[in-house]
Amino acid sequence: MFFSSSDVFAMVSHEFHIAPMQCYTNQPFRKLSSFLSPKSIKYTEMEKVDDLLPNIEASLHKRLHGERDDSNLVLQLGSNDVNKIDKCVRIASKNYPNLREINLNCGCPAINTGGASTYGASLMKDPFLTSQLVESMCSATDIDISVKCRIGVFDNTDDVHTLDESDYTYLSNYVSSIHDAGAKHVILHARPAILSLNPVKNRQIPTLDYAVVNQIASDFNGVKVTLNGGINSLHELSSFQKDSTNIHSHMSGRWILRRPLDLIQIEQSLNDNRIKETDPIEGIERYIDYALANTSKFPMSELCLPLYLIVEQLREDYEKEEETLLSWEEMESIYDIIQVGITQLGSDKVNTSNSINFKKLATSFKSLVGKKVVNKWKRNRSEL
Repeated sequence: MFFSSSDVFAMVSHEFHIAPMQCYTNQPFRKLSSFLSPKSIKYTEMEKVDDLLPNIEASLHKRLHGERDDSNLVLQLGSNDVNKIDKCVRIASKNYPNLREINLNCGCPAINTGGASTYGASLMKDPFLTSQLVESMCSATDIDISVKCRIGVFDNTDDVHTLDESDYTYLSNYVSSIHDAGAKHVILHARPAILSLNPVKNRQIPTLDYAVVNQIASDFNGVKVTLNGGINSLHELSSFQKDSTNIHSHMSGRWILRRPLDLIQIEQSLNDNRIKETDPIEGIERYIDYALANTSKFPMSELCLPLYLIVEQLREDYEKEEETLLSWEEMESIYDIIQVGITQLGSDKVNTSNSINFKKLATSFKSLVGKKVVNKWKRNRSEL
């Protein structure tokens, strides 16, 4: 197996979190992530507590069935109702006692794309309510409670400014209040949220400010701080790990969607860089077996998306002349495995090819999920 950089061998043993992302981090993608990097910490999509009602037990079973024993899974919840989230946490912790954490979303900026006007990042404007929610969650379970939030929040683009001392004081008080309420872990996205903008635009402005995250980690020695935002490669992850002495762990989402096979190297670093390597071929074969066994439980689009993301990564890497993550022989083996796999998933709907053509293989998914879905996948990936 080839590696694009020697940075992986310089990485310290360190937690790595795969960020929760709407329409992506559902169970099929989490399963692929687990097969490629068992030690990486996976998050559910933000599950709105109101959507889990009235039958929370059945709703959670639908989303988490088969993951009861996964101790590296975090359930993320979105709510602004103390009583409802208390009930949800009690049932979740009873039925899924091995959850690593239950996380409160205080960072999602826009209601029309997965957040909410009165929770998500909006909760950062109400420290008292946030602390009440955290306290309620903590009283309902022995599982650790964490909070994912931003380093700041603005209503509109006109409000955006470079964070100053008063902004830091507000953030510091916010972290203090949720820690006092019982949260042991805070995931800080290094970019403030703008509530009036959708998540895509929130990725572009305001600018990332890692110094704020590092200062919080330094000032709150008793709080586990995870840095999120702008980590897009193994090289960058290695640099952050070396430079962030007070940061406990790091999180990335879009990078893993764009290059899911990079989890192989991440897993190697989490295993203290021991000689034994994660086998990408075995991981993909296990995922295809999982997909074939779950065609009645999940939409075909959810089962196929992880494979499509792998194909797109390999399409880019196969065309490169320089050393890449995998050898050409390994990429060609994976090509054959995925081609057979999607043929099995779609019966006679997929046209096979004897030549290596990752672009053509990517278009084969249209026969399984439709042209509109694949075009949407392609468009969304270009925005990652």
